[in-house]
Amino acid sequence: MISSLPRRSELSDFLRTRRAKIVPSDVGLVDGARRRTPGLRREEVALLANIGATWYTRLEQGQPINVSAEVLDGIARALRLTSEERRHLHLLAGMAPTVVVPDEERVSELVRRVLDGLDPLPAYVRGRRWDILAWNASADALADFSNAPGPARNIVWRLFRDPNSRCRYGDPECTMRRAVAQFRAVAAKYPNDPGFVELIDDLRTNSAEFRQLWAEHDVLGSTDGLKRFNHPELGEFILDHTTLELPGDGDIKMVVLTAAPGSETESKLRLLAPRAVTT
Repeated sequence: MISSLPRRSELSDFLRTRRAKIVPSDVGLVDGARRRTPGLRREEVALLANIGATWYTRLEQGQPINVSAEVLDGIARALRLTSEERRHLHLLAGMAPTVVVPDEERVSELVRRVLDGLDPLPAYVRGRRWDILAWNASADALADFSNAPGPARNIVWRLFRDPNSRCRYGDPECTMRRAVAQFRAVAAKYPNDPGFVELIDDLRTNSAEFRQLWAEHDVLGSTDGLKRFNHPELGEFILDHTTLELPGDGDIKMVVLTAAPGSETESKLRLLAPRAVTT
């Protein structure tokens, strides 16, 4: 039984927002003109998932009912959830064990040596709440981590609450959307972590952009891709990024940025690290 009220509310909102994203014709249903809201009706989700409409309605309304993994898989198929969204659904329904919150996040001396050895490639270590735990000289020159006080050492906070940090990103709207979706996927694993609750409450209260994106309930796993940065002196950097999971528990990741061989950005990277040392 899904007993936690905040958890049931989160599950309710997630199901509702996923349902609204489905085009009826994509799942073989008639997209009639009499539809007043986008997406599927609850009864249609129940039909596609081969479950009772009343039961599904109670689930989406956040009522405390029993749910099985098989039923959740049926709902996931009906809503065409991605693998990450399917995992998120199971987490919200309490079908996967929640992670024990570590007392303290630490970066070993070995990992710090790896970071330094990666220069001139920018690299940093990100904690479970997306706090910046360690970085090398190139990453500092690119993102100005060392001059960021308190909460500005958190990537999500600096994206939505710190204009000076946001202007360092070349495509802030895309970056913010992806960050929120990935951050939500991690936060679902730590429902009892007060640090997550405090950070999310602060962002929802003080950032209309975060509040809107958070309400959309998108989830996304770690992915490789492009990041664009604007350096105040060297201009635009177009970098590939990959996220590496570090040993141990707690969702601590190393993010490494690289440039395409022969690109203008690759040449700029050679100028980046010395600036971090001398400025």
